[in-house]
Amino acid sequence: MLRRLFRHEVRDLENIPASGPALLVFNHGPFPVDAVVFSHVLNVERGRWPRFLGEKLLFETPALSKRLLPWGVVEGNHYQARRRFENGDFVGVFPGGSREAWKPSTARRTLRWEGRSGFVRLAFKSSVPIIPVACPAADSFYYVFNDGVAWGQRLFGEDWNVPLPLMIGLGVLPLPRKIVHYVGTPIRPERARGETVDAAVERIKAEVEAQMSAMLLRRE
Repeated sequence: MLRRLFRHEVRDLENIPASGPALLVFNHGPFPVDAVVFSHVLNVERGRWPRFLGEKLLFETPALSKRLLPWGVVEGNHYQARRRFENGDFVGVFPGGSREAWKPSTARRTLRWEGRSGFVRLAFKSSVPIIPVACPAADSFYYVFNDGVAWGQRLFGEDWNVPLPLMIGLGVLPLPRKIVHYVGTPIRPERARGETVDAAVERIKAEVEAQMSAMLLRRE
């Protein structure tokens, strides 16, 4: 039903391996309906359901965590991810987190991954490919007037991590935008000759960001 409502399409799905673990890297919008419909496609086309890593804040509320776990969302740490890789699962991650999800709409189709390289280190430790998956419409379901995270921190201090966005949409429902996912080329987490791990992590992160940024600028 959601796929019909949002006229969902996936381009270059052949870049997703038919078997074996992989780290799927997504851009983050304020309403994760894009992740839900993409998961449905993987289930139908590959017979697999990705496990998404959620921010710790989501699991500090027991009632919410009980709803997330049946959907395949687990607490976002390397231990949980490695467990899923050992089972041969796809693991989905949003490196930008809430900073990216609740950025102002004037910054649509951009990434906010500054200082976020843990996903590359996770891929190195687990020897799994990184597959960029971009959804240009992910941050178009609402119009956000302010930087939700920055605004909350200005009011309550730097330790405040709950976004306080000023936004409009169809109430609790996202605007019915067309959703297209673009699947990038898998990137193997490997070091070049004489390259340090830290240098390799930054180089691979830049490769992922370059693929993501190019796909986010594509027009459906």
